Amino acid sequence: AINYGPLSPEAGRAASQAMVDYLAPLVAARREEPTGDLLSELVHAEIDGERLTDGRLYGFLRLLLPAGAETTFRAFGSCLLALLGHPEVFERVRADRSLIPAVIEETLRWESSVTMVSRIATVDTEIGGCPVAAGSPVTVYNGSASHDETRWAEPEEWDIDREPMAHLAFGTGAHQCLGMHLARLELEIGLTAVLDRFPDLRLDPDAPHPDIRGYAFRGPPTLPVVFTPA
Repeated sequence: AINYGPLSPEAGRAASQAMVDYLAPLVAARREEPTGDLLSELVHAEIDGERLTDGRLYGFLRLLLPAGAETTFRAFGSCLLALLGHPEVFERVRADRSLIPAVIEETLRWESSVTMVSRIATVDTEIGGCPVAAGSPVTVYNGSASHDETRWAEPEEWDIDREPMAHLAFGTGAHQCLGMHLARLELEIGLTAVLDRFPDLRLDPDAPHPDIRGYAFRGPPTLPVVFTPA
């Protein structure tokens, strides 16, 4: 089973502080003697003549270093659940691996592992007739946008034979996910390995049927399966 357990705010804060404690001497060393690596570039980067504050620097590094870990394994679980929930598609994909990219893209559209992003409005604006003042937080539900019924027929259905169209699982514009190509590659490698090693993989009929859960991050909490050992 795939199980990433409960999320603990206390554990999260402790992990965040532990990462800062680990990075602090590295940041100090790069300030004294840049080595040309990414951390050196960040430490010495300037915006409008000013360097990043420690808060911004550590905030960015806390985002950068674990980026793609939670999102990718949640997406991987959702891909497997979708395949195992459609045995006929599982067999098609097992026989024709060229279908794996379609599985990945449709799953990312159908159940984005990241459903929303938050931003701060830099100017007074309006969204859907609602005024938004500069400095106000705005939350965009990209997972909902990928279910726009004016763009996709029966958007709640998982269908790998859909006409390919861009979804918003990786965002868009200046904030589009920098790791999206790596994420796709990881998912393709992982699914290929599972299909190679477990050709008769199936959901455990004696376990409760798994479902996809989550608010900001989504995926199946557990995925009980059975297979014939090699």
